[in-house]
Amino acid sequence: MGGRLPRPVPHPRRGEHGDQGPLRGRGDRNPVPAARPAHPLGGRDSPATRSAPASRGVRTRGRLADLTRGISVESYLTAEISAAALRHNLKALRRRLAPGVKLCVAAKANCYGHGLELVLDVLGEQADVLGVATPEEAVSLRHRGFRKPILLFFSACAYGEGAELRDALAQLVANDVWLTLTAPAEVRLVAEAARHVNAQALVHVKVDSGMGRSGVPAAQAAALAERVRAEPSLELVGLYTHFAVADAADKAYTLGQFACFRAAVESCGGRRGLLLHAANSAAAIDLPETHLGMVRPGIAVYGYQPSDEMHVRLPLQPCLRLTGRLMQVRPMPAGSRCGYGLRHTFQRDSRVGLVPVGYADGYLRCLTNKSVMRVRGQLVPARGTISMDQTIVDLTDVPAAAVGDEVEIVSPDPADPHSVENLARLAGTIPYEITCRLGDRVRRRLVESFAPRRP
Repeated sequence: MGGRLPRPVPHPRRGEHGDQGPLRGRGDRNPVPAARPAHPLGGRDSPATRSAPASRGVRTRGRLADLTRGISVESYLTAEISAAALRHNLKALRRRLAPGVKLCVAAKANCYGHGLELVLDVLGEQADVLGVATPEEAVSLRHRGFRKPILLFFSACAYGEGAELRDALAQLVANDVWLTLTAPAEVRLVAEAARHVNAQALVHVKVDSGMGRSGVPAAQAAALAERVRAEPSLELVGLYTHFAVADAADKAYTLGQFACFRAAVESCGGRRGLLLHAANSAAAIDLPETHLGMVRPGIAVYGYQPSDEMHVRLPLQPCLRLTGRLMQVRPMPAGSRCGYGLRHTFQRDSRVGLVPVGYADGYLRCLTNKSVMRVRGQLVPARGTISMDQTIVDLTDVPAAAVGDEVEIVSPDPADPHSVENLARLAGTIPYEITCRLGDRVRRRLVESFAPRRP
């Protein structure tokens, strides 16, 4: 069940963004206000939106403000997000597209953990559309002043029930959010919401072409499209599908999915007047024949290869660098053990440091005794079990290391052993999980580019 959504935000007038074909708004709405109001979900302190102004014009999130004295206390952890890297990746992806192909950037899950509020303006420079997963994410974008189209990937009809669902759908329609439909029962619910706000809902039908996750079965797509077209309060503006294994070296299954989707499009009366889209990051890079009218990259926007099996490897630049500081340094005699379960034994007299990061911050427990960090330009191994919010590192080979020294926990250099991609390999997972798990206690800070590494 979802929470209560805010009141609708008016959408810009038709034509405000030039001739974008299906990328259109309403002619009877006023433009979105320029100011970005408080969090749209009625005052809840959302991790995706909490922020405080920083000195020297840098925006941050994750500060603890002392309102009585006007001071702010920084977080132990800082995630620097590079605007230059983000722009580079967007331009690299844009260069893969033929003229006229739209770019829909996946901004769900707080922009894959990078911080929606920080990067929204940068994304808006290149993106034609932003894609989100939840109604809260969609309406939050409107409240932040984003005027271009927004595609809601999930069916909003699963958001709640009764009055709660009617209110959510009505607000999404009033905010000109493109809604995804996957089943006939959803048509009536969205149509009723559209009539309630005296508007026409813009909808995309999602077709399951072989992933077996969400979408109407391909054989039933025509019937669903016909039902949508029969409702005066609905306008079918797009058809789309999602690929299951586009990041694999063997593209046969993906091309089969694409053929299935194209057949479904024809069964719906063809592509005329519709925005068709199928390509995720991997297909946007490797399979230009699947680009259609729009592509929907996600992980590649933030600087990470979709997989190691890609045919084309774009020169993407990771956008994230995570740092903390040593908060304790102490000796450990040879033979002593450390951490929960005493899972590491020191073979020599050693010095260790304590870094304020753990699995509550997204630094996975399964990295225990596997990962490294960087202190004073040198790689240092993590020792013992990674705790909820503390990790021990071996500083024996960095004798000058002291309390307060910066610790690079995640490097933006893909070649480093503590890069997002290499940490994902150590953890047996994917880069998506490493960035998306970045916790609320981490202060995110937008920088133009990463500072040169200090020796």
